[in-house]
Amino acid sequence: MTRTEPRPAATLPPVTLTPEEAAAVAVALAAQPDGPFSADGRSALEKVLGALEPDPGRRSQLLATSLWVSAEAGHSAEIRSVVEQAVTRRRVLVVRYRDSKGTTSRREVEPQLLAKSGRHWFLVAWCRERDAMRWFREDRIESVELTSETAPRRDLTDFGTPPADGHPAGRALGRTAAPAAKAPRLVVLPGGRL
Repeated sequence: MTRTEPRPAATLPPVTLTPEEAAAVAVALAAQPDGPFSADGRSALEKVLGALEPDPGRRSQLLATSLWVSAEAGHSAEIRSVVEQAVTRRRVLVVRYRDSKGTTSRREVEPQLLAKSGRHWFLVAWCRERDAMRWFREDRIESVELTSETAPRRDLTDFGTPPADGHPAGRALGRTAAPAAKAPRLVVLPGGRL
């Protein structure tokens, strides 16, 4: 019979971080508030902030800021979850969308797939208001409502090309641009993922 004896908790020797590295650790920990090690992550975040800022008032201000980042990350994760459900279940979505100029609109859309282009994720969907396929940049979707209405499948041969960074997402892209020399190729997989 093998006996397991408890081991003392291990500690790390002093670690020197640059301010940028410490900020990266703080942001990463704050962005995953509900992860499997959230309590330990919160403790580590407090230690990083304690080492960076000895002033308790400034430290609590930084901690509050990191909690705001955490809340924003949680909001984005909720939106992403609903968008993924809409794509996989083929359900119509009602989205509140903010365009590149900051104008907000309410749209009923028929999700077709999720795509990543450059640094951004997009919901590619048939917009009922515009009566055309549109690319909705995910970080500009302010709210979503999943309906019980089934979204019809659309012909994806005319879903356009991914917007270039800086392109006002949401604009019709049905016109196919001349392919670049090394343009990335999108492949649609079952379930609406690329």
